[in-house]
Amino acid sequence: MTQITDNYIATGKVVYIFKNFPLPASMHPQAQISAEAAECGGPQGKFWEMHDKVFLSQDEWSGKTNALEILLGYAAGVGLDESAYQTCMSEHHMAQKIQNDYAYGQRIGVPATPAFLINGKGMTGAQPYDVFQQVIEGELGGGQP
Repeated sequence: MTQITDNYIATGKVVYIFKNFPLPASMHPQAQISAEAAECGGPQGKFWEMHDKVFLSQDEWSGKTNALEILLGYAAGVGLDESAYQTCMSEHHMAQKIQNDYAYGQRIGVPATPAFLINGKGMTGAQPYDVFQQVIEGELGGGQP
């Protein structure tokens, strides 16, 4: 992602839009709340910081009965106003946004996560940079890198 950001997003060649597509609760009971944890960082300008912390710390909270408590504990570490963050989480301010993202993904046929659309061309699963580079360059009209 760092290479994609540096070479395409930061240069203005590509617009990156992130949508949530949490797994069903039967597969991942904390998927919804972890998506909310990231999204609740957004109003304070810390979506990506919270997203990264939640994603990289899955072993700390995933499958745990105290997952919400653990996720709330990340707020201070990324510089969030803890009270505002706790309100966002406890009142589920971002739940509808996440549900809308999920519904959109279903409508366009997202089969799994991670999934990527590059000018409508779907890619599923973690892919190496060179695969993204080839598709992006093809869409930009540059052919092979």
